[in-house]
Formats: sequence, C-alpha cells, structure tokens
Amino acid sequence: MSHHIKVASRKEFASKDLWEMHRLRAKVFNDRMGWEIPIMSGMEIDGYDALDPYYLMVREYEKGLRGCMRVLPTEGPYMLKDTFPELLHGQQAPADPKVWELSRFAIEVDDVYGFGFSELTMDVTREIVAFGDKMGIERFVTVTTTSIERMMRRAGLAVTRFGPSIKIGVENAVALDFDIGEQTHAALFGKLREAA
Repeated sequence: MSHHIKVASRKEFASKDLWEMHRLRAKVFNDRMGWEIPIMSGMEIDGYDALDPYYLMVREYEKGLRGCMRVLPTEGPYMLKDTFPELLHGQQAPADPKVWELSRFAIEVDDVYGFGFSELTMDVTREIVAFGDKMGIERFVTVTTTSIERMMRRAGLAVTRFGPSIKIGVENAVALDFDIGEQTHAALFGKLREAA
C-alpha cells in the first residue's frame, strides 16, 4: 500500500486535515484503547494542541489518514512534564532545544504484526527520526505503554526508562528517553544504506 508521510507545523496543515487527525485520535485512544479522555464533537483535542506543535500525518492513498503524532519542544509545556510528572520518578523534566516530546501517536494498520511494529509504523519512525536530524534534535521523550516500549527495544531503538512503569487508567505507562543517535540510525536505516 502506497503512503505519504508529512511532518509540519500545525499552521501548515489544512483545517480538514487537523479535524481528521483529531477524529483519528478519538477513535484510537477513546474507542479502541478505552482511555478516559475528553472528546468534543468526535475529536480528541487537548491543551498541548494549542501550542503550535508539529504533527506527523501518514496517509495511504486509497484509505486516507492512517496515523498521526504530535511533536513539541521541551522548553515549554509538554505532556510528560506537566501531565504525567510522576513518570519522571523525581528526575528533572528535560528542558532543552535538542530534546523534544513525541505524544499522541495513533496508527491504524490492517494486519496484525505479532510481536513487532508494522512496516507502516517503521516508516513513520524513520520519518520522525529524519525530522529530528533536520531540526537538530538529539533525543525525544515520550509517555507510552510498556507494550510499545518492548516493541521499540525489539526494533533496536535506543530507549531508556526514566523509572518503573505506573498504572495510569487502563495502561501500564512508562516515560522513555529515545536517543536518535547511532544505535537508532543503525536499526532504522542500516539495511537501507547498505542497499544504496
């Protein structure tokens, strides 16, 4: 299936694209995962969306929007620091121009991939790492589930926990530091570079 991935600031997306993204987030987080989050007019929107974040959106040509992610610098408010500080376990929240937060990652895939990421998810990960390289980012932080953490490790990505997981709502949540340096590049791009 052919797809297109775009990473851009909020103002660079059309309103209809943003509405579609917020509806996808509601469908994935509220309907499918059972998170207790506010839904307005069928859309999941929070205060961090008002901070002019960057978004990644992935579209499949025949199926429309299939995935999205929000990207925010850590120098201002962000989810790990301001919503889930308990996941830092007393550590200082990053506030560095070279460290950004990934949040609200939602993706819909048709096939079940067992114990790993789908190829679409891997393409999204490659694209967000390439965006990080372009922006001078060295690391991302993220709040995720322990199951996603396991898949990141299995994929060879350089992730480190801030501390033990904590049950938040229906999920076992963990805060991760995601280094996009050499190890992550080798895991994501190594085979592609050898083929070139």
